[in-house]
This record gives sequence, C-alpha cells and structure tokens, in this order.
Amino acid sequence: MKFTLDQRVRMKRTENVGTVTSILPGNIIHVKLDSGLGHIPIPAEALEPENMPSNDAPLTATATRPAKPASPPPPPPVKAKKSNTVSKATLHENNGVQLAFDPQLNNEAEPVAYEVYLINSTDKKIIYEVKTMTGSSRRWTKSGLIEANGKKRLEAVEYRWLNEKLTVELDVRAVLTGGTGPRHFQKLSIKPSQFFGKYVDVPELFRESHLYPVFPDVSARNTAPATAPPKTQSLKAMTQAAIAKKPKPPAAQKIDRTDIQEQLDFDEVLDLHLDNLVDDPTSVPKHQVLQLQLKTFDAYLERALKVGVDSIIVIHGVGNGVLKRAIHSRLHHTKFIRDFKNEYHHKYGFGATEIIFD
Repeated sequence: MKFTLDQRVRMKRTENVGTVTSILPGNIIHVKLDSGLGHIPIPAEALEPENMPSNDAPLTATATRPAKPASPPPPPPVKAKKSNTVSKATLHENNGVQLAFDPQLNNEAEPVAYEVYLINSTDKKIIYEVKTMTGSSRRWTKSGLIEANGKKRLEAVEYRWLNEKLTVELDVRAVLTGGTGPRHFQKLSIKPSQFFGKYVDVPELFRESHLYPVFPDVSARNTAPATAPPKTQSLKAMTQAAIAKKPKPPAAQKIDRTDIQEQLDFDEVLDLHLDNLVDDPTSVPKHQVLQLQLKTFDAYLERALKVGVDSIIVIHGVGNGVLKRAIHSRLHHTKFIRDFKNEYHHKYGFGATEIIFD
C-alpha cells in the first residue's frame, strides 16, 4: 500500500494513530503518533489508513437502491478489541527470556537511543552474557545474574546503530540445584524493518517497547547452535571473572551531620528548565538540552547526598515526560534513596519529583 505525506494512518497491531511525516528507503514510513511516543519509523505493511474499516470486507456501491430484503439480516458479529492489559497473575507466565529495547526520546519526541532490558520471565535464576556488535566492532558486553521473574537494565544502543549491522549475542544458563543448566545461545540480527515491526506492549516494563522473545525455556533444552564458538571454561566462571575484574565504584558517602552550616546553605529545590541553567537558552542546540539537564541533575544529586539533606525537590516540568523518565531511571540505581514520588504539589503541580533520602 502506498502512503503520502501528511496522511493519517493507524498501526495494525497497537491501533495507535498518527500522521505520516516522511517516507524512508526500504518501505519504512516515519509516523508522528498522537499518543506522544514521537516520530516512529514503521514498516509500511504494519500500517493502514486511519479511515479504513476495522473489518476486511470490501466497500461496494450501487447506482440504485437495493431491494428491501424480506426479513432483516442478522447483525454482523462484533469483533472484540484485543486488550493490552495483563493481570498480575499472568505478568511473568510463559514468556521465557526476552530482550526489550525501550525508546529514549529527545525534546522533539524523536528516538535517539534504546535502553536494552533483559527480562527473565521464568521461575529460575539465570546467568547471562550479552554482547552488542555493529559490524565487526564490539560496542559493549554485559554479564551477571538475574533473579527469577526479574529484569535487568543493561546498556543503551544508539539509534544510528540500526543502520550499522547491529547484532546482539545472548548466552544464558539457568541456575539449578548443584550447578547450572544447559547453555542457551542465540545471535540476533537487528534489522530496521523487523525491529520497528516488533513494537508491542511489554507488561514487565509497563509500557510499549521493541520486544524480542529469545528463549521460551531455559531448563531442559540446549539451544546453542553447532557453529557457536567453543568455550574453554563455563559461563559461570567467565561471569565471575568478568565481575571480579570490573572495578567497583566508590560507595557514596554522606557528609557528617556536624556540618550544619553547609546543610543550611544548600538549596533543596532544583529547577531544570533550560532558562534556569544557562543565560541564553537559544545558544544550546536542541539535541543537547536533555544531556545538559541530566548532567546538572547528576551533579546536584551527588551534592545532596554529600551534604546529607533529608529530601529534595527536582522540577522537570510535564512536557513529553522524557526528562522525568530519565531522572526516575537514575534514581532506581542510586544508593541511599528511600523513596521518590511524582505526585501533585501545591506549587509545582505534577511537574516535580520529591526525593527522600535514608
């Protein structure tokens, strides 16, 4: 099906609606979604015009009014709309081991990178090793342990890597009583036309992402291909060695509570709006705004931990939620934080997050 610029279209799988903004090579359509997910490249076969009927029956027209039937025909069966909601009881059931690519958007709501999550929806702990390559160049390698029905944020892949022969190698073993299970190995070639067609609801992340189911079961069957390179030692031993070689980051230290004056001088509210960070907001390129805001936040959070205040408020605004999600992602991996919440504030509305320290 051919599409044109500014045409209104609908995604067949998720039924998200948007407008065609550009037509890319390889039959890829750039769509600005009304749901706020930004400009998403989508294969043409995954789209349909917005005004197309939900059923597949062709439209026909006649020049004259059809004769009145002797009796009214029975109403057509109502096609139930597929629900995207998943109950807690089935959240982690029968999904196996999966890789999810979570879009990270800039201030123009366009994807600039994808946070990679390894999701273990099995009832066993797994030892994993993930290698990311573009062509023959290794980008990053991650290894470790994931609890049963758990997930792990690994690292990000840049948007431009999708056009650089991006591949991901996943090596997994289940932790069993008395040792580990068989090796499961898979090499995924991340092709743009397939990648954008895998944008689905991911219950484990509570949002839509690009999802790759890899291993449905990790307990019995060995899925390593015959051509996989042999290993001289077990994955468990390699994982332990890699973790031992990685330098441990210095533990965050809180300042002694005796330095009362430094606490009194510390401003417990940080406003990350650009006009509060630089004298001339127009001097900062749009693609660098988010980076500047996060750099400022990181320095402020480190200072707050050092000074030893009880809580802080970070004003990020409402907007498209990119800055808020990035801040919350950092808080999930920061020590000495008891809680953080983005609730209604009498002064800042829903545009601020309160952070409470231990």
